[in-house]
Amino acid sequence: MNRTAFFLLLFSVFTSFAQTVSGYVFDNVTKEPLLGASVYFDGTTIGTITNEEGRFTLELEKKITSPLIVSYVGYNDVFLESVWDQKDIKVGMKPKAVSLKEVVLRADPFSRAQKLKAFKEQFLGNTRAGRGCEILNEDAIHLAYDVSKKQLIASADEAIIIKNSYLGYELRFRLSDCAVTYFSRSLDPQEVHQTFYLGTSFFIDKQEGVAKYEKRREKVYLGSSLHLMRTAARQEWETEKFVLFKGSFSIRPENYFRVSDSLGMKKVSLPLKLNVLYKKSRQSAIFPKYKYYFIDDYGNFYPPDAVSFSGDMGAKRTGDLLPLDYGLK
Repeated sequence: MNRTAFFLLLFSVFTSFAQTVSGYVFDNVTKEPLLGASVYFDGTTIGTITNEEGRFTLELEKKITSPLIVSYVGYNDVFLESVWDQKDIKVGMKPKAVSLKEVVLRADPFSRAQKLKAFKEQFLGNTRAGRGCEILNEDAIHLAYDVSKKQLIASADEAIIIKNSYLGYELRFRLSDCAVTYFSRSLDPQEVHQTFYLGTSFFIDKQEGVAKYEKRREKVYLGSSLHLMRTAARQEWETEKFVLFKGSFSIRPENYFRVSDSLGMKKVSLPLKLNVLYKKSRQSAIFPKYKYYFIDDYGNFYPPDAVSFSGDMGAKRTGDLLPLDYGLK
């Protein structure tokens, strides 16, 4: 059986803290304040927009060391690291240079409709949550197929707006890079070798506190890679329903997930591929890339390509994404 590797790269790390983040957003050329700029922490529901004076304030119960992202239509996004050291953040935004896109004609065996269908299958996923998603601005997505690499390539000039009717979120995903590689010159999902996409995201909770959606979110969370990483970091194998295997032999997880404290996070060493079974039915596998990596208190791991997943976890895409602060408020 061919293994499909899936990588979703976000840029977020969390540690515990309590603080207010505030600042001022303005046009770097005119120095005028920008009203309605989006300010958010990547991969979370934690965000706001600037007021008429260009000011913003975010009240947080925990310190988040993921980038603070500022975006505004017609301007280049700004990524801010280590904002906790700054009392009043000043963000000067540069207008995007206006340029005409170069039109390059290449032999492409697939229509836009075919490529868009394949992109949505791999980007949103084919689970119940994935099928419950709708991209509200499909025209913003640029698609091409590289015949020599057997690769579907996607990009977008603006945030992809996703309405997730199943989980009750609206997601703004700024796609930086996306490539779906196939074993043959095909768009057949059975021929997918690897799916890779890189970007930042912001979640808007449209159904906060509604029991039906809370139940669905819990169902998506349980047995997910986020659930597995939190379990590993906290060493809660006895209370969670994961069973791990080396090949076909059941093993004690703590003998393979070697965990130690490091800089407020957990340093994890996983020497080899392990098979994962959740609730005796959902099968996955985890493939480590490096000798060790880090997991924060929230289950987010770093580097973001440190591990990949196949099986049930590998089949999950953007449609099954939950905010990194899910269940922790």
